Amino acid sequence: MSLIPDYGDPSDPDVRAKYGYLESAVGIVGNSSLFVSKLILGLTISSIALFGDSMNHLTDLGISIVIVFGFRLAKKEADQEHPYGHARAEGILSIVVASLVVAMGVAVLVASAQGLWEPEIQGSLTVAVLILFFAVVKEAMARFAFKIADKIDSRALRADAWNHRFDALISVVIAVGIYVSSINAHFRIIDPIMGIVVAVFVISTGIVLIKESGNELLGRAPSEETLRTVKEAASSVEGVEDVHDILVHDYGSYKAISMHITVDESISAGEAHKIASDLEARIRDGIDAEPTVRVESREDTERVRRVEKDVEDVISGYDEILSSHKIEVTRSAKGGKIEMHILIAKHTTVEDAHRLVHDIESSISNRVPDYEVNVHVEPCSGDCKICEEICSKGFEEGADDSN
Repeated sequence: MSLIPDYGDPSDPDVRAKYGYLESAVGIVGNSSLFVSKLILGLTISSIALFGDSMNHLTDLGISIVIVFGFRLAKKEADQEHPYGHARAEGILSIVVASLVVAMGVAVLVASAQGLWEPEIQGSLTVAVLILFFAVVKEAMARFAFKIADKIDSRALRADAWNHRFDALISVVIAVGIYVSSINAHFRIIDPIMGIVVAVFVISTGIVLIKESGNELLGRAPSEETLRTVKEAASSVEGVEDVHDILVHDYGSYKAISMHITVDESISAGEAHKIASDLEARIRDGIDAEPTVRVESREDTERVRRVEKDVEDVISGYDEILSSHKIEVTRSAKGGKIEMHILIAKHTTVEDAHRLVHDIESSISNRVPDYEVNVHVEPCSGDCKICEEICSKGFEEGADDSN
């Protein structure tokens, strides 16, 4: 028998909110109880690590409350300012949860470092066993949160589940430290040391969670599975010669996917529309997303690729360009537009950069006169490992010339 009730379709924002409230309710009750228990116990035996862990549960209590408000916001319907709804609030919520985890880790780190000088812990085997029981409670909360997170595919609840599991591991570490410190007074230093180890582990985990949630909000490239599903669907529709420029737009409970397909230029507009509609239907069957298919003729696709080749040929003729990226070629009835970014050495003067851009735009325009060309310059910061060596070489050459 499952402990998780069936509220309905997990993609429904109201249903997702119900599951979020359920996980939060368990978190509020559990963390409140653990906070009070560990605080009293930590003060009683003078354990800095245990006291810091009780503050951890106080932070967890705040996280559970934040989750409630986050899901309440996420279930709001779309409005004029947010036409795709508010489901991305879950991504923001994930960052808030992870940030609170980092803050808790810093607090435990400070308290543990201060305790290195005069550890006063008075532990015992009984206390260690009691803390292990607390660890079992936290692991049960983690498994419950993981099940709900998997059911509705929630990054915020998954982050909270990992937080519960880390708390369980922390309790195990603290229990071992308290027991060892009770064997001999010289071992009391283990308590604050354990606290520091725990704090560093928690901080690093929180940072990873922040990075992962941030990447989701910024937008990830389509997964290999998504690309494979789209290409398989395209290959199954008669008339589709190629599919490219596949983009996924994730708004939480609402996902959109766009792509370009190539068809024979001799077919009618009606036939092209039917091909696009058929492909959209196939994709809906394989992916929980709303697809948009843009049809291009074989001639248009080949023309764009010829233009891209012309741009690459022009760029290759300039030694000042370290690399190029984000080359976008779009077609229109009157011609087209080319947008591109180039990377140059950061010691290049503004005058030289302006002259370089003008020369590149002129050279490309001479090859493809119907296209508007916009070149954007970026100085190499040295962060890119691919061109870091080239940038350093550029500086050395600049230094030699100045001498």
